[in-house]
Amino acid sequence: MEGELYDGIPLERLPFTEVPDPGHLRRSLRYPGALDIAPEHAVEAVFDPRRLVGRDPSSRTGESIRVAGHSPGMGRLLVVILLPDRHPPDGVWLVATAWPADKRVRQVYRGLWEVR
Repeated sequence: MEGELYDGIPLERLPFTEVPDPGHLRRSLRYPGALDIAPEHAVEAVFDPRRLVGRDPSSRTGESIRVAGHSPGMGRLLVVILLPDRHPPDGVWLVATAWPADKRVRQVYRGLWEVR
C-alpha cells in the first residue's frame, strides 16, 4: 500500500539488494498437495521490477512482508514472504516461504500494469 511505512521507510521504497538462497521451500511438508517453489524462482519473483510489496497480514510478529512478482523461470506470478536481515531494512531479505499467486493477486498485478 502506498504511503504505508515499514521501520520508517515507505513500503514502495524498501531496498531489495540481496536475497540469499533459502535452500528449500517445501510447503508440501506442511500443506499436503501444495506446490513446492524452487528457491531460485522465489528470488526471481522478489527482483521483478514490477513487483508488488505489502505487509504480510498473517505475520505473527509484524516483521514480514509479502512480495508478488513474476518468476520467468517458473513462468508464474508468485507470492514470497520475506523477513529483513536487519532493522531498519538495508536491502538484505530472507525468504520464509513462497507460493503461486491466487487469482485475486494476479488480477491486481495485471491491473496495475495495464493502466500505466
